[in-house]
Amino acid sequence: MRYSRQRELITEIIKGRKDHPTADMIYQSARELEPNISLGTVYRNLKLLSDDKVIITLETEDKRLHYDGDTSRHSHFICSKCGKIIDLFKPSETPSEIKEAGLFVTGEKCVYYGYCTDCNN
Repeated sequence: MRYSRQRELITEIIKGRKDHPTADMIYQSARELEPNISLGTVYRNLKLLSDDKVIITLETEDKRLHYDGDTSRHSHFICSKCGKIIDLFKPSETPSEIKEAGLFVTGEKCVYYGYCTDCNN
């Protein structure tokens, strides 16, 4: 992937946040630093960064995409009521079925859905 100043800005914004922002949130942050950046540029770069596994995408039950700059091995919990996204850093092992089948894993994405403690009360 060729270097792009705007792509670098978008990457820094995502990796500097812990709240799993949407494209619109990233766009608003980017405009504060680069007023001429377009929403289309943000979307194109998010797609490139996701395809190259520089960032992780998460889809909520309402089909909104959120982005995570932390590509370390972890899972996510998404609240079905309020949409809150929580990182879960408990280490997980590759399922034995995968190992027994002789498959080679290059990535994984585990998302749990349910109700956060606020919505469950």
